[in-house]
Amino acid sequence: MRRPVKGYHQSTEIRRSYEILPFQGVWTWLTGKELPDRKEMWQSNSTERVFWALAWVVLGVALTSLAATYLQSTTSQILCWVSGALFATSGARYIVATIIHHGVHGHLYKSQRINKALCEILSTVFIVQPYESYRQFHVYEHHGREFSTFEDKDLAAIYQLGFTPGKSKSALYARFIWTLLSPKFHLVFFYGRLKSNLIGVPFYRLVMSLIWFASLFAIGHLAGLKLTLLVMVLPFIILYQMASLVHLLTEHVWLVRKEGESVRDSHINNCLARFCGSTCPAGFAPQYLASWAKWTVMHLFVHLPCRMLFVQGSLVCHDWHHRYGSVRQWYDYARLREIHAQKLSAEERYDYIDIWGVHNALDYVLSSLSKEAEVEIDHLEYRLN
Repeated sequence: MRRPVKGYHQSTEIRRSYEILPFQGVWTWLTGKELPDRKEMWQSNSTERVFWALAWVVLGVALTSLAATYLQSTTSQILCWVSGALFATSGARYIVATIIHHGVHGHLYKSQRINKALCEILSTVFIVQPYESYRQFHVYEHHGREFSTFEDKDLAAIYQLGFTPGKSKSALYARFIWTLLSPKFHLVFFYGRLKSNLIGVPFYRLVMSLIWFASLFAIGHLAGLKLTLLVMVLPFIILYQMASLVHLLTEHVWLVRKEGESVRDSHINNCLARFCGSTCPAGFAPQYLASWAKWTVMHLFVHLPCRMLFVQGSLVCHDWHHRYGSVRQWYDYARLREIHAQKLSAEERYDYIDIWGVHNALDYVLSSLSKEAEVEIDHLEYRLN
């Protein structure tokens, strides 16, 4: 079992090891953990984050389209498509799991009408849950008293997918791989996305959805099967839904709240920080060459894709969000979490769970589930987004 690092100081030492490198702002973004007292070059805002998320989608669509239409070399086609799919999927996930997420919390802009309008447009485009239903189940249920109960639709989704307490860790890993590749999982997930845009929605939203679906159908017809599959279906349905599963599984420990455990304690005990990175080698002398090679491979092919696909934006510090869900400066998550972490450490009350590496977070969650007693469940009402 990949355990969390032991407390604030050990976690901070991992981040401080990056001080051997230039461009500390880049490493703060990649790892998700801020250095104590680092001065930011500029102050971000919601508009900037919306712009970058959309830019990633546009870049991704451009690269996947280029790979599918113009490039001749098989190698260049594969490299271009993989890069484009990474940007397209991560951009879509950023918009849904970060931008729309903070929109339903009312944190993007002061005007709630603007928040709602933006969320309705973006959720229509990416065929995900509309503003009102998402706000109800996420803000009032998942962040409320239903958290870590069978009424929590996120926990219900985890259990209905077969990730239940009491199974062996190997069985849970097998379930994870099977679910990622399961046609049934992807069909049910996408059916739920379609249904949420058509059933029980306001008339204006139904009209928006029907117009958008008709537009996508027309674009797909004109583009042809190959382009539709490579540019639309794989990045925005299959890979998107895989990324959503990994994020959801590693977001919390997903243990049912114990008798006598307060709602606040449940949020603290079940929320994880999923930092992306690992300790840098101690220097640049020749004896560290192999260590730097391993470090580089892990960051390029594990930590960077995980940061882009699974823990975009403030999701890397989602544990802080569950403690301070009313703070509007969501884009300043790393600095604000670090301030709170320092305070707790100074008071010897540090109770964050810091895990470095999304793969380690997955192992921690599945290990925690495997150690718990089995629970009896009937059909649970759940939602995937």
